[in-house]
Amino acid sequence: MGDIISQGGNREPSPWPRRLAVVVVLAVAVTVLVVRHLPGRRAAPARPAQAAASATAVPGVATGPALSAQGRPDGVAGPTLRWNRGIQLPVAGVQPAWFWPATGREEMIGGLPRRSSGYLLSRVGGGWAVEPGSGGRECGGCVGPGLPVYFLADGARAVTLAGVADAVAPAAAAGALWLTSYLPGADTATTAGTAREVSSTGTPSGPAISLPAGYAIDQGTSRGLLLAPAIAGPGKNADELWNPATGQVIRRVMNVLAASASEIAWAPSCTARCQVRVLDLVTGRSTGIWLPAGSSAASGMFSPDGHYLALQDSVGSGGDDGELSMQLEVAALPDGRVSVVPGTWASSDALAGFGWPVAGDTLVAELSFTTVMQVVSWQPGEGRPAVADIGPGQNPTSLILGYELTVS
Repeated sequence: MGDIISQGGNREPSPWPRRLAVVVVLAVAVTVLVVRHLPGRRAAPARPAQAAASATAVPGVATGPALSAQGRPDGVAGPTLRWNRGIQLPVAGVQPAWFWPATGREEMIGGLPRRSSGYLLSRVGGGWAVEPGSGGRECGGCVGPGLPVYFLADGARAVTLAGVADAVAPAAAAGALWLTSYLPGADTATTAGTAREVSSTGTPSGPAISLPAGYAIDQGTSRGLLLAPAIAGPGKNADELWNPATGQVIRRVMNVLAASASEIAWAPSCTARCQVRVLDLVTGRSTGIWLPAGSSAASGMFSPDGHYLALQDSVGSGGDDGELSMQLEVAALPDGRVSVVPGTWASSDALAGFGWPVAGDTLVAELSFTTVMQVVSWQPGEGRPAVADIGPGQNPTSLILGYELTVS
């Protein structure tokens, strides 16, 4: 399983911005195809859409976390809670479904033809953007014919068709998307894409706009569009807050960790102690979040209401193979007070992902070990997390936590 982290100062160059497909996919079955960042363009057989049905149960496994090389528990240690039975997570794969960690129940999501290439899900305001996955971008920056983009509202039993595009990004308004298209074969590193904001049912919210050449939409905000380089390279690594009406760059930001409709978080260069800065785009207020000594932020994600910023921090070497150890922390906004998610400790390859996949302030994380996968939920202020253990191969698809894709 590849490392999900491509944020911060040490992120590797990527052919697409981190949140054009803002999701975490944890593959726990070899039949699930998962690709990084944007879905590809390869035709696949389809079958008629089916209504939500066919619930199945996935039994849990009572297996404790492994120990790291330093003897610390790798995973969630200490007292835990039971999962809230009402929490459901969307699942990617050949036929996307809703998954209830408390019971292991799954229910198919309607309106999506079965595709052997599978589907990818991206967290957007009020729900998820759903795109066919696999193939088509093997050239490293060129695009193929556009494919359908669907919208799945939080808790909805079926999707709606939002349009056809090469890329999708969250709009500032809930239930809206930015769809971007290129001419087939275009090189995204040098070509200007054409973008349009649409509703969840595909109704345009305004005229189409031409993006700056070599940039793609990362996030729609209340102050304009946050753009990221389609292909990172020398002199072109900063995100740009861009006004589509005037074509002017409002602000450039390096090392962006997370963005929402109203906030941007980034990691300045570390001195004696690392910090994360958060800019409130509505008020203009900038908040500094000091991290624990010896740690640095690798990635982040804002809660849906913007009251919290979850951070994945590197806290030094401690994995079995010398890889970095990671810990989840949550900063309350706007005061910047940091709380550690109780009991979380994992090597960088075991901490598969995290996000805020439900409407409330519930943080969910995935931890993948040799004998067990742990799905963890936690609400700020709680003294302990809820943990569900799932044995390898028992879940037939992949959990989606709304951050970024891994490579299976």
